[in-house]
Amino acid sequence: MKDVAIVGLPASGKSTVFTAVSGRIAQRGATAAQAVVEVPDARLDRIAEIYASAKITRAQVRLLDIAGLDQRALGEARAADALAIVLRAFGPDADPARDLDMFRTELAFADLATVEKVGERKKVDPAEGDIAKRAQEALHEGRWLAEVDWSDDERRIVAMWTPLTMKPSVNVVNAEEPASSDLGIVICGALESEATELPPDEAAVLLKEFGIDESAAGRFVAAAYNALGLLTFYTGGPTEAHAWECKLGSKAPQAAGAIYSDFERAFIRAERVAYDDLVACGSEQVARDKGLLRTEGKDYIVQDGDLLNILHGA
Repeated sequence: MKDVAIVGLPASGKSTVFTAVSGRIAQRGATAAQAVVEVPDARLDRIAEIYASAKITRAQVRLLDIAGLDQRALGEARAADALAIVLRAFGPDADPARDLDMFRTELAFADLATVEKVGERKKVDPAEGDIAKRAQEALHEGRWLAEVDWSDDERRIVAMWTPLTMKPSVNVVNAEEPASSDLGIVICGALESEATELPPDEAAVLLKEFGIDESAAGRFVAAAYNALGLLTFYTGGPTEAHAWECKLGSKAPQAAGAIYSDFERAFIRAERVAYDDLVACGSEQVARDKGLLRTEGKDYIVQDGDLLNILHGA
């Protein structure tokens, strides 16, 4: 499960977006408000129908509503896997592009303070020192460290500093009414947070009246998955239909490891059928009879929507 920190300038409506996506009111305390959100997934529902699964287990994302830009808040954001930057698009002086520039500058300065401390260490590896200098130059120019052309080894060193500007990010435009935006996904925070208080069928009718066909959670998670470079694969059967996440480009053993860590080491092979083929056939057996359920080895690169049956040793 990935952690996504909801961040932004004051008065951007972070907590409203948190509620719209999670259906929960942000409760302030010593730490960031948190909520675990199940990933909406119509494909998983269809797989459960095909297998007559007794249980459905959805993928999950943990949301962190980060209050403020002080040291503690930024520390909580550093621990997350990705950032969701909320941009205010309501009110007479709304300027989401301006706010995005301002917020990017805030995080660049926060990272600059961290990187400067690396360079000030009494004992610093020369290679790390050179990387720190390049990082400082980029941050002074207002660039994010993610925009610097690092080698794989350099990227690993930079990642050890847990910089905010290296994290995958998605922009969330918090608007009064549905609209398209070149800056990122649009969520009508006030409207969609109110809809979470209604029964699902009534909420769907209300949002439909405003031209909103997909839940805030669905749009948010899709954008977060894209930023994180994740795909969804499935396991299915009479007992359970289960959605899993793994990185794009993962091979079958790595996907097996997402199910259970020992499965990666003990991986033998996988039976695989694409979601569209399974649905077209109506059952796994028909897919097998048509040769659409294939045996894949350790070098198979998992595709989004694959249904896998992992075969492993002891």
